[in-house]
Amino acid sequence: MKNITLDKAKILKSFYENKAALEKRNAEGIEKYRKGTFTLSFSDEGNKKVSIKQKSHKFLFGSTAFMLGSFEIAEKEEIFKRKFVKLFNQAVVPFYWSDLEPEKGKLRFSRDSENIYRRPAPDLVLDFCKEYGIEPKGHCLLWSSCVPQWLGKYSVEERKKIVERRFLEISERYADIIPSFDVINESATNYNHGRKRLFEDYDEYALLLGGKYFSNNRKIINETNGAIWYDFYRKGKYMSFNMQLKEFISKNLPIDEIGLQYHIFVPAEQLADQPQFDWFLDAQNMIDILEIYNNYKLPIHISEITIPSYWTEDNSNEELQAELTEILYKTWFATENMKSIVWWNLADGYAYNAEAGDMSSGENSFGGGLLRFDMSEKPSYKVLDRLINKEWKTSFTENVSGKWFSFRGFYGDYEIEIEDEYGKKTTVDAKLLNDNDVVKV
Repeated sequence: MKNITLDKAKILKSFYENKAALEKRNAEGIEKYRKGTFTLSFSDEGNKKVSIKQKSHKFLFGSTAFMLGSFEIAEKEEIFKRKFVKLFNQAVVPFYWSDLEPEKGKLRFSRDSENIYRRPAPDLVLDFCKEYGIEPKGHCLLWSSCVPQWLGKYSVEERKKIVERRFLEISERYADIIPSFDVINESATNYNHGRKRLFEDYDEYALLLGGKYFSNNRKIINETNGAIWYDFYRKGKYMSFNMQLKEFISKNLPIDEIGLQYHIFVPAEQLADQPQFDWFLDAQNMIDILEIYNNYKLPIHISEITIPSYWTEDNSNEELQAELTEILYKTWFATENMKSIVWWNLADGYAYNAEAGDMSSGENSFGGGLLRFDMSEKPSYKVLDRLINKEWKTSFTENVSGKWFSFRGFYGDYEIEIEDEYGKKTTVDAKLLNDNDVVKV
């Protein structure tokens, strides 16, 4: 693996050139869409000291929990959990078919199932979510790249019945526990591949099954890079995912939310040869695409993120990763219908298609974690800690009088302490999730 130090000014050129307009757009969007005006209603008009402390976000900041049970030493597992819960309130639960059912009928649901690297049993991840108050998200119910080998011997009609059986079994066990699922994954990009491995219109069939078996769950259609960012940049508003989404909605297929992946899986030496990858790193391209999907008026997820830091001995690309992370998170967080942002691999050296710690292979080679392989924090982790836990959380103390007090704050769960003029303190927990919410204290 080559140790290439990238030119930050060159890579971020478009964002620097549009800095003033982007910062204005993001500041206004965050204030308008991520915050509300809340009012406290008091029982008396006397003087009082009010302390407002936001405990958690309504907005979902997530990551995958795929490494639970897979670290080579227990100490790393504990660091992973601690670092995870400090940032994230959403965890992606793996439901990859080929690993969840490697043998027909032998399902790896329970926490005592045989371990598969990066594919913990759903129950194990749900234990983690329950312990720390994290919202789980299922990924994914049908993806053509993760079909078990044993399915190949069955006819099309038999495959359809087996797919339906899979949806039924997962719904019976998890529909009341996991509020949202990626129903289909990357079908706009890999439709022909999926058609060969499964059957014609497998994606539409899966969405219909999602409506049948997950009627009360949020059903997400999730797509990868090329069908979103690349298509728009190279082909205008053609975008295969946009076209697919319009068609599916016109057919009244049950789609509740939209997932947009953002994996910069580009080798360092190629990324250095900009502008051929402007489709990832063009500020106006980013805004235009976000607006196209925002106009569907459905919740949007930036559903899978890899922002590389490309390993070097002096960690010279980590600052580039950190700065791009801050720019993009602010841009996504400021988008009206954005609901969640999901970082894919928390720690370097534990990504797809490579052995643990082999930084030259598979997705490990991109160094797309927020933590290094030794679990120490990279600058990008510190950036998200500052944004999520400081800049985007509301906390203050103010002396007030009268029966009403209004303030602007980020949506989420709050702890409100009122100290009256005699020193008596009252604490109230409040969910401030909508604009103009009123709390009696």
